Amino acid sequence: MEIAQSGDLGNNSLAAKPDRFSLILHDLRMGGAWKRTNRGRLRQTEQMLCEYIAPELRSGLTFLDIGASDGITTVEACRTLRTAFGDDVKAILADRNLWLLRYRQGWVVEYRAADGEPIMARLGSFGVRLAAPRREADLGTNPLARLYLRLGRFRREMRCDARISLVHPAARKEPGITIMELDCLVPEESLQEDVAAIRASNILNLGYFTLPQIRLAVGHLHGYLREGGCLVVSRNHDQANSEFENGSVWLKDGGRFRWVRDFGTGSEIRPVVDDWRYG
Repeated sequence: MEIAQSGDLGNNSLAAKPDRFSLILHDLRMGGAWKRTNRGRLRQTEQMLCEYIAPELRSGLTFLDIGASDGITTVEACRTLRTAFGDDVKAILADRNLWLLRYRQGWVVEYRAADGEPIMARLGSFGVRLAAPRREADLGTNPLARLYLRLGRFRREMRCDARISLVHPAARKEPGITIMELDCLVPEESLQEDVAAIRASNILNLGYFTLPQIRLAVGHLHGYLREGGCLVVSRNHDQANSEFENGSVWLKDGGRFRWVRDFGTGSEIRPVVDDWRYG
């Protein structure tokens, strides 16, 4: 399946149909995480942010959205916070993978992440997913993917012919949104004690990370928050014809996080966050 004929998912035809943009990314897995997102998917997390961002942090606040995928829900959160607190709200759309590189040789097309991870290939009219799950060491039972990835010389000789943006056109146009490549397992010094609120939705979960990795990521998020800052961690769960958000809210309280509320059934990583201590 060709992702974008122009080599840019943000072309005018797709910008006119913004929901199609998110739909195109729906089956992409990069860095072991799905790029799935859609408008209106994180309403409860927006409500939690409006309710629990401390009054003293609301003026000129900066909001960090971890694992934001294409950023359409970042746009929605930013607009919701502006309605609640005024226009001086900024957001950082943060994701490990913001670009897709397209390589070609003959009738074979391969898409790779910016770090070289193979994502998927198109062999004529047939497509195959190449990206492995984060918590599995191999490609499972997909023999075609394993066979294709053994074609080392052929793949090395492929040439890159496009750099495709994975950021939604609406996010790139929204005032006050900064786009940042960010790995939640790697500290970012520029964010230290800089943000009033962090949302980590559909990213910090036990399907993607081990417990030590989650503890590491939680430590980085603690460092990014200002004192009293708000952390919301959630995960969407599918049910018949609907999705439900389950998550928890904490406030930065000195060298730890102080839990204040669950919504839905709460976050699956709540014990990790509750027990985390600085140093």
